[in-house]
Amino acid sequence: MLELIGSLVSTLLKLKELSVQVYFTVLLFLFSFLPSNTSADSSETYFSVNPVQIENTLISSLPTNAKWSFSALSLGSGSQTINAGNAKALPLVPGSLMKLFIVAAVLDMDSKEKIQMNTIVACDGLIFEGKLRGSLYLKGSGNAFLSERDMESAAEEIFSRGIKEITGNIIADDSLFDIKGWNSYYQGPAYVSPGSLGLDLHTINVFGRPPNIKVEPPNDDVKVSFVPDRKPGIRQIDDLTYEIRGEISESGIFKKRFALQDPATYAALTFKTLLREKGINLKGTVRRGETPPHATEIFRIKAKDLREIIKDTNNNSLNVVAENLLLLIGAKRFGSPGTVQKGIKAVYEFISEIDLLPSEVSLADGSGLSPDNRITSEQLVIFLKKVSETRWFNAFWESLPRVGIDGTLKKAGYVNEHIRAKSGQLNGVYCLAGYIEREDKSLIAFSYMVNVPGADLFAKDTIGFLLATLAGKGS
Repeated sequence: MLELIGSLVSTLLKLKELSVQVYFTVLLFLFSFLPSNTSADSSETYFSVNPVQIENTLISSLPTNAKWSFSALSLGSGSQTINAGNAKALPLVPGSLMKLFIVAAVLDMDSKEKIQMNTIVACDGLIFEGKLRGSLYLKGSGNAFLSERDMESAAEEIFSRGIKEITGNIIADDSLFDIKGWNSYYQGPAYVSPGSLGLDLHTINVFGRPPNIKVEPPNDDVKVSFVPDRKPGIRQIDDLTYEIRGEISESGIFKKRFALQDPATYAALTFKTLLREKGINLKGTVRRGETPPHATEIFRIKAKDLREIIKDTNNNSLNVVAENLLLLIGAKRFGSPGTVQKGIKAVYEFISEIDLLPSEVSLADGSGLSPDNRITSEQLVIFLKKVSETRWFNAFWESLPRVGIDGTLKKAGYVNEHIRAKSGQLNGVYCLAGYIEREDKSLIAFSYMVNVPGADLFAKDTIGFLLATLAGKGS
């Protein structure tokens, strides 16, 4: 049977007029006749398909200048079942797959000492006759999910203490992190700078119909101007200044999100606005600074559970959250302030602890946006195997999107709730790695990496074929 199918595959490869989709459909039909009880150590592999056939399929679908590799590992036997590609030994750019290393290191650290991302509201003066005779401090711990509602809770607490006036200032304290050395490789609200204090993933949402324009989170200091004689649109001049251009129809409502350059100061200004809405007057100003040791905690804004944060990070590939997590573990392991260098060092320590060679991983940031990140597919599946042996593996597993169902993989073009994976996409990069749970509950770790201009267009055509083949019949 194998010889017959091999001959048919060779014939298919010569039929250039066949579309990629038709080609894969025929291949899947042919592979369904292969025996499903081959052992993990046989030449026909645990996946009931010859790796040469998989490699031929990928070669036929990718341009000749593509650097690519595909690895898969049976976690039950630990045997390398597939290791294919023209870049098997060449570390490739993985994109957001590097987030897997960050969240794994965070989960490991949390299993030893709980990681808290709470925001502290403190004061350095006395409360007397309705006045806080001193300043308020907002001290961040890296919770990029901090929300307007969270800040309202803090404002309500201050109001409940009978405070009507603050004689000092509101101080934005983001000193836990030092982001020197962090580079922005892309522009836009998905690529904001990290920081220990900031609201709504360090972004602002401007929406409405002129002249009724609103911003979220709210901020009295935001100014919006109107220029009717230009092409319709909106642009950000700075964090607090926006310009709406052109005529907007009576029924036209627009909404646009922007990145904040100074999320800590914006958060403090939002707090000032919410206090004003409660009737609390600030005599001083909003500025940046550090919370003094003698300051008294008034309120603690609790972050959501760390496992929820990690799930959101992987499901939606949240760059700023991943960067904050990297900085946070750097601060916890090597002392404040957390830096990119300290965070990377903490991740390398974790990699060593699970018996991987740090020299096999080139880590440059937390999000995977840097082109200096590098790893091979083979090392990635070995990492996934090591993670599957940890006591916190269930949290890691649950954080990964289900293919065709969740987050960034919702539109993968192939649906299987038993496959959890993380994608990585940049200009010229398409990668996918994760786990496949087969019908017998055994797991396969896999990694597929392609580096070539237009990688996402070429590689996506093969994802359904690869995953369906690895999952086996009936998966």
